Amino acid sequence: MHHLDTGQIKKLEIFGDLLPNEWDQLYPLLSHIWVIEGEQMIRQGERAHCFFVILRGHFMIHYNDGRAITLNQKGDIIGWSSVSFPSEYTANVTALTKGELLCMSGPEFLELLQSNPGLVEKVLKKINKFIQTRPQIGYLQ
Repeated sequence: MHHLDTGQIKKLEIFGDLLPNEWDQLYPLLSHIWVIEGEQMIRQGERAHCFFVILRGHFMIHYNDGRAITLNQKGDIIGWSSVSFPSEYTANVTALTKGELLCMSGPEFLELLQSNPGLVEKVLKKINKFIQTRPQIGYLQ
């Protein structure tokens, strides 16, 4: 397991507004994971247990109806259904290249909401902004 560069991670937009004590509460919830090319990380309809923040790699989000989008920017968020109701993934996600991500447990994140609404509000605001500005999802040709 490589050591996570916390300085670089703190600079990701999703964590950018956190105060040091808020970061200290959030950091233990993060896992550092690697995926291989072709690995299906998320299946549409499965219970959403965590969301991911891209550190590196290319990932295709594809729907059962044929729509798809590729995400590859450091800080892009995948699997945000884990922090929304009804906690079920709404798309499939496949790694197009080998990749590196941060994974955060949705249920643990929502538990943190109980004890520190301010912290979670900051992060949820970033997730909502990301969702609203994400490129349109089109149909595969």
